[in-house]
Formats: sequence, structure tokens, C-alpha cells
Amino acid sequence: MIVFGLPEEADGVSVDTTVASLLEELDEKPPMNNCLRLGTASEGKVRPVKVSFESRDSLLVVLRKASVLRSSENFKRVYLEPDRSYGERVERRRAVKTLNELRQAHPERKYVLRNACGDPFTCF
Repeated sequence: MIVFGLPEEADGVSVDTTVASLLEELDEKPPMNNCLRLGTASEGKVRPVKVSFESRDSLLVVLRKASVLRSSENFKRVYLEPDRSYGERVERRRAVKTLNELRQAHPERKYVLRNACGDPFTCF
């Protein structure tokens, strides 16, 4: 899982501790394998955090509860996404672009992106 918007460590607080408090906010305590910042530190930029869980089920439970963070005071601007391969990122970018085009062409309809088999777009 990739965590975006998690503030850089200050006062000697490790990234593991920060991620653990984020998971507490979700009322989850899944066992983590690894937790590390991606990229090199630079002034004024917040680096994403890559978190590895022991099981895929733990990951899915955390991702399902990600919307709870919007109402959190400490993690209001933190976003969780699954760790995607390069090909998956390219495909998702293409799908989101098509989704936005459909929404602009037909504003009276509601389109959603789904991970189901077949057509990734559903019209309501």
C-alpha cells in the first residue's frame, strides 16, 4: 500500500510509529512486514510511504476503511492507494482519463470506475 500526504517525521518519531497511529485511527492493527519512505528527502516535499502487510486480506481491510480518514483531524489529507505496477498505473491513468471525458460529454449521467470484469465504466 502507498500512503500519500503523511507528514515527514519530526522530533525523532519514526515512520513506523506514524503509520501505526494512522492504522489506529482506522481501528485496525494488522501486522506489517515493512514500512519505508520512498525517494530522497527534500525541503518542502512530503514523500510517500510504502507499507507492506503480512497478508493481502489485511491490506484490503485497511483500503476499505480509507474513507474514514477524511473525518479524522490528524489524517484529513492522507490518502491510501494499493501499490500498483507500472502497467497497472498506465491502465488506471487511461481509464480515469476516459471516465473524465465521459463525465464531460454527458454531465446528466453518473459514471463510476469499477474493478469488475468487462467494461470498467458503469452508467447510472
